[in-house]
Amino acid sequence: MIDPRLQLLIAVSEYGTVTGAGEALQRSPSGVSKQLKELAADLDITLLERQGRGVRLTPAGQRLVEHARVMNAQWERALGETALAATELCGRVDIGAFPTALAAIVAPAVVSLRRDHPGLQPRVHELYSGTPLRELETGAIDVGLLVGAAGRTAAGTRPRQVSVTELATDPIDLLVHRGHRLAGPGPVDLADAADEDWITGRPGQDAFLELVPAARAAGFVPRVVHHAQEFAATSALVAAGLGVAAVPRLATVMPHPDVVRVTLAGPRVPARTILVAVRAGSEDNPRITVCVAALRAAAAEALSAGAASRRSTG
Repeated sequence: MIDPRLQLLIAVSEYGTVTGAGEALQRSPSGVSKQLKELAADLDITLLERQGRGVRLTPAGQRLVEHARVMNAQWERALGETALAATELCGRVDIGAFPTALAAIVAPAVVSLRRDHPGLQPRVHELYSGTPLRELETGAIDVGLLVGAAGRTAAGTRPRQVSVTELATDPIDLLVHRGHRLAGPGPVDLADAADEDWITGRPGQDAFLELVPAARAAGFVPRVVHHAQEFAATSALVAAGLGVAAVPRLATVMPHPDVVRVTLAGPRVPARTILVAVRAGSEDNPRITVCVAALRAAAAEALSAGAASRRSTG
């Protein structure tokens, strides 16, 4: 088994502080610091050095993290091959996802996993944006769901130690008050709402990143008047007649009575890509493959139900 202290070192390299690494792995900062000091003493190498209020890896520490990542991938492959020889799938699987995916995809997937594989112990963690990539590398989760661009680093590349594939395409729908001029059976073109007041997240948040490119492709820049990221808050503002919003279909599993979801059409229908990420080397582990399969099936069912709901109420 890989020395668990190496996971702590990887976490420090990702989060930049001992405190951040401890929070990610649910360990006390003093415990993390003590174990890293023991690791450095055992190796007779300086692994960390102070940098302002945080720490940074020494060149030796950076090289050790690189080797640790390679060993982690080899260990994941070993676990997968061992699991293939088992007669029954068992053990803990930690799944991390952003809120709407957690509600619409992960929850029903966990129900099916518990039903079909009683020995498995799926556990759920609510995460945001690109956090799953770090959580995967540090071992805090085994499977992560994230949105399109969040699967890439700031440099625009996907981490080598993480395997990312597409899980589902989630259409973007228009939310309007039930008395709005666009609240008919639809569908409508996004450009039809070009002159409306918009409700969306702040720059950098998922809702903003989903709306603005879609609006520009439709030939306009949205006039954002109110900022809200969470679906409940967005729905409340739309229900109050304060504007319209573009919301992924999976976010509308709990509709507001005064809000109508309108299907969008046109030459370029906006949508977001939902990705599933696992640690490199773990892709063939049966525990991981059945988990990903359950997530994929749950996503397909949720999107199908969302489309059927719109047809029945449109």
